[in-house]
Amino acid sequence: MECIAVALTGTLRGGLFIMLKPPDYDAFEQILWRKQAKEVIDCLDKNDKNILKKIQTYIWRFGYTEEEIKAHIRRDEMFAAWFTKEPRRMKLHETVAANWLRGIDLIFDFESLPTGGKNAWYIAIDGDLRQGKKPAGVKSLDFGWKTGKYRVFASHKYTKEGGGNQDSQFQEVQSMLRFFQQGAVDDHTVVLAIVDGPYYTSKKMSELHRFERINKPISKALHIEEVPSFLKMLTL
Repeated sequence: MECIAVALTGTLRGGLFIMLKPPDYDAFEQILWRKQAKEVIDCLDKNDKNILKKIQTYIWRFGYTEEEIKAHIRRDEMFAAWFTKEPRRMKLHETVAANWLRGIDLIFDFESLPTGGKNAWYIAIDGDLRQGKKPAGVKSLDFGWKTGKYRVFASHKYTKEGGGNQDSQFQEVQSMLRFFQQGAVDDHTVVLAIVDGPYYTSKKMSELHRFERINKPISKALHIEEVPSFLKMLTL
């Protein structure tokens, strides 16, 4: 994942904003699917737990033996591709977004934040920003960086279409913004809900905008390509 390059079509130069092209998440996902497909045999040789789990699922569904499935994987590249590890389980979208954000001139000391442990960050139900022990009912924040005098924290979601899990992700973002509205946080703290993908229509964005914090400390829901211009306005 670390080797994936992200091409930028613009930046901030001489105080002038030049539009950046957002990352093509689907293209990177397709690249990773095909890369992972080529590694199935190697994973099989190493008894990778993910491929062994997929083999057990195939046995349960269709009744073949483990030996039959392994032999077919080795001789049939198309069949082997069925056992490829799911790219979305590898934090694909978060990694692509992180690489893209690192290319913005106004972002300094960028971090991909841990999902748990003493260095993880959360917005608790009471709206406070906390590090360390996970508060009940919230998810950890994904990114942190500095822009001018501001310390920025961001969550990131990429969602394709509606459904149970996707709607839950939307509710998580909405709750985070709603919680932050009531927190007593330093005025130089900014919280961003970065949301990408076809799921986040103008209607969905309007729903999220209702829970933004307009006065300092500021919070904002936006697409990733809007981050540079938002940071530019923040520092004016």
